Order: sequence, then structure tokens, then C-alpha cells
Amino acid sequence: MNKKHITHILILLIIIKNVFTQSIFTKTNNVENVIDYWSQEKMSNAEPLLSPIGELNKTTSNNEKGRLLSSVSDSDSINPDVESDNLLTVGKIFFTRSGKDLACTAFVIDNSDGNTGITAAHCLYSREGEYAKNVIFCPGYNNGNPSALGKIPVIGLSVPKSFMKSRVDDYAAIKFDYPGKLQQQTGSFGWGLTPPSPVNIAIFGYPYNGNIPNCSKDGQNCCVWRGYSTLEFLEFPKTTIAWKVPVHIGSGGSGGPWVMKNNLPHDLGYLIGVTDFYVGQKKGKANEYADALNFTLIRILISWPPNQFSKF
Repeated sequence: MNKKHITHILILLIIIKNVFTQSIFTKTNNVENVIDYWSQEKMSNAEPLLSPIGELNKTTSNNEKGRLLSSVSDSDSINPDVESDNLLTVGKIFFTRSGKDLACTAFVIDNSDGNTGITAAHCLYSREGEYAKNVIFCPGYNNGNPSALGKIPVIGLSVPKSFMKSRVDDYAAIKFDYPGKLQQQTGSFGWGLTPPSPVNIAIFGYPYNGNIPNCSKDGQNCCVWRGYSTLEFLEFPKTTIAWKVPVHIGSGGSGGPWVMKNNLPHDLGYLIGVTDFYVGQKKGKANEYADALNFTLIRILISWPPNQFSKF
């Protein structure tokens, strides 16, 4: 079996997975006073949410699988470069959970309503079953300050039932309370394409640590990592098919987009994953992972108002 066949099998498994993981739960937030709640001081002092972590010796051996999946040459890869690292499309998301002010990364996704974003599900929903509250999105957050677009209240959350039960599909949708279509102001990432592995990508986020080169690691500025990602099977810390990169994005980077370039109109790129968890290695190295996206599930997540799933 050649390398391209291996990649095609993985993609087929993702499609099969789509059929069985379509249920989600949603929550509507009260956005009254949420902008006032997030003072400059609260945003500056918000704690970065820690990424889930696994141990290397409990993962499957992916060395051979990684070689088998290397089916695209440098000349065939998709160029992930963008004109600027300071995209309005990507920003910080602030929220409260268990009485703490916390922060992750989020971004705007292409949708007909123009007011839809994506972040990591583990930012919006805790292991104890608590939803995030007082949620705002600051597109283009830079140097510790919101952009001219300000603080955008998040009126709705959509979290996969599969994440709530078994921690897979670690991505969730957010709905913005914005007068007009926010994506017309920020731009948006396209979605719906599953590339062959490996693929050349860019990862955006607001980490406070990790090992992204030339990153301020202060959570106040957007950092970007560029390189190749491979699609792999995992059994620990959860059984999933995930994209892997040889870097630790860092706390606060959870929810950041993994983006490949493609043709217009989505010249900012197409989404392939969301920063999810990392696995530690010897000598301080780590690999970061993003669950392979279930596009059937994403279509349901971004539907609003909810009309085909449970609500509470």
C-alpha cells in the first residue's frame, strides 16, 4: 500500500466518523454588562487556560506511521504564508469559569450569518461540566489591547456532545453579538477541505509559554508557527485521528487555528484544525495536536439559532 493510499484511508475514517458524531449542546449567554465586566485590568490579569497534556510513553508509536503519511513533496505543498501576522481574524477570547478569569485563542470562520467563531471546546466547557460565562472576543488583540473593533460579546456557545463525553472533537462554535457581520470587518477562514498529509500550515495563538520561535510568550501578542503537519492515529491521551506538529504552542494558545493556504476567495486560508493538546517528550520537546475536523459536525455547531439539537 503506497503513501497516498494511507492518507486516503485516514480521510475516509474521518468521513465515517462524521456519521456518528453529530449531536451537540448549546448555551445562550446573557451579554448584558459583559463588556463592562472586562476592564483592562481584568483582561491583563486573565489566566491562560492550560492545554491538556499527555505523556509520550503512553502514546502509540507513530514513527513508522509518520513516514507512511509523508505523501506530499515540498513542491506540492500549500503555502501557508499570509500578508501579516496581526490578523483581525484571530483574537483572544476571555471568559470566566469556576470564579476565575481565563483566556484562550479564537478566530472568525466563514459562515452566512457573518458572526461565527471557533475555539477549543475545552476552553468553553470544563471536565466538571461547567460552561464558560462572561465571554467576549477581541479580534486582532495586540500589545495587550483590543483592536479598533473592541470587545465583542459572545451570545451563544455550541459544544460537541462527543467532547463532553469522551474529550474528542475538541472544537466549539461561538456566536457574536455584533451589529452587522463581523467577518466583513475581520475576514474569515474557509473550511471544508481535508488536505493530504503532510501539509504546510500556519498556527496562530496567544501563548504565555511554549517554544514557538520568535514569540513574545506574554499572551499579549499573537504568535505564529509555520511548518509541516502530519495526520496520525492516537490512542492516548484519547483515541482520535489528529494533526501533529513538532512544537509546543503553549498555554493560552488553545483554540488557535491551524490554517493551510488555498485559492481565493478565502485568501486567508482554510482551517484544518484547532490547537487542542500536547504530548511531552524527552529533553523538553513536545508535539502539539489538533483533532482532525469533522465538517459535518462543524455545520451543525455553527447553525444558529439551534433547531436540530438539544439546548439547555
